[in-house]
Amino acid sequence: MVLSNRRIDFFLIGALVVCLPFMFRLNMVIELNVSLADILIVIILFWLISIKENQQVLAVVLKQNYLIIVYMLLLIYFCIISMANYFTNIYIDFPYGLSAIIKLFVNFIYVLVLLIFIEKYKDDVILLLFKWWRITAIIISVLCIISVILYRFGVDNGLTSGGRAQATLNDPNLAALYLIVSFTIVAISSTFVQKKLIVNVAMVVVLIALVSTASRGGMVSIVFSVLIVLFLSLMMGRIKELFFLLIIGSIISFIILLINSSSDFLSFAMERVARIGTEGDGTSDRILLWKSAYEMWMDNPFIGIGIGQFIPYSTEMYGYTFSSIPHNTYLSFLSETGILGFLAFIWFPMYLVIKVILGLIKRGGNVFYYLFIGLNAIAIQSITINIENIRFIWIYLAVCFVLIHTDFNQQPKDTQENSAWIKLEVNE
Repeated sequence: MVLSNRRIDFFLIGALVVCLPFMFRLNMVIELNVSLADILIVIILFWLISIKENQQVLAVVLKQNYLIIVYMLLLIYFCIISMANYFTNIYIDFPYGLSAIIKLFVNFIYVLVLLIFIEKYKDDVILLLFKWWRITAIIISVLCIISVILYRFGVDNGLTSGGRAQATLNDPNLAALYLIVSFTIVAISSTFVQKKLIVNVAMVVVLIALVSTASRGGMVSIVFSVLIVLFLSLMMGRIKELFFLLIIGSIISFIILLINSSSDFLSFAMERVARIGTEGDGTSDRILLWKSAYEMWMDNPFIGIGIGQFIPYSTEMYGYTFSSIPHNTYLSFLSETGILGFLAFIWFPMYLVIKVILGLIKRGGNVFYYLFIGLNAIAIQSITINIENIRFIWIYLAVCFVLIHTDFNQQPKDTQENSAWIKLEVNE
């Protein structure tokens, strides 16, 4: 039996989504944290190029999605411009800087490939992406929960870091960020298929897994994001949506508190959040890195010290070498690429947030509430970690870009499972 191009395309996009959170460390001059999806994306790219009709699709994608295309190209351009300081810095790490550019280019390929698939198959690909993301999120969540339980019993299966769940993402904070994004994807997916349950099992499992990572930034970001959405709902007088979100928050909070009170499974995470700002919690180290990044930016305000040069430049500026990056996305771009690179990085996410807020005001709907929660949570967590090279973040931004230009034309429940009902209209 000969497989059609459509079947192959759907298999590849599903496999790509599944492979995203499965990461491993690769030593190639520098240590890289890569995903299995990075291998698959190369295969997908060659597959798309080999089909002649995709050339026309690519032309349409570049025209209709020019904002996100220009955004990524401008970001890469100003990162390259910042490398001019490599000639003036005393100490440089050229391989690390070059790898930062390559990572951004790889993320650009992810976005481009996804947009090509969406242009070819419209809503079918969106629904397929949601389906496999939901399945994968549940798998990762179960791995997080089981690994923490095993750790409590003295069994370290390699999927935790000091008792904090990280599953296959090699870092608890990265796992937390993936689960936050997954929560919004699962919630939006449930909205699309018009589930009658206000809170489904997948949403609860993902949030329990999030707590099991003991990521203070992750938990604080999701709580603050929900509070912001509740405040906006109150200000806009959307009582129905406000009541809906309060019920969701109350149910999930009750379940998590019930688990915490009946066992010590989540006690470590709760204690870690409670220790924020206390001596020895690591906050002082982060603040030192942030202060240093700010000082480096003030020393090189326009094009920064050079992409990927925070650690080597610390030797030149302070006389000793830092062992870590700033763990702050905003300050990283300011210090390494200057105000030009920072503006090139920040304008598109701000555009998405503004469009989502306008969608909330004009159109309402749970989809925009969940998108807003996701974007705000990412923005808040970007204060404590570097997200610019995380693959699933760029895919999420691309999905947000598509959804904010989507006309949700919902059909009756008895026809929705077998027919397309999301009408995609990308504004030019």
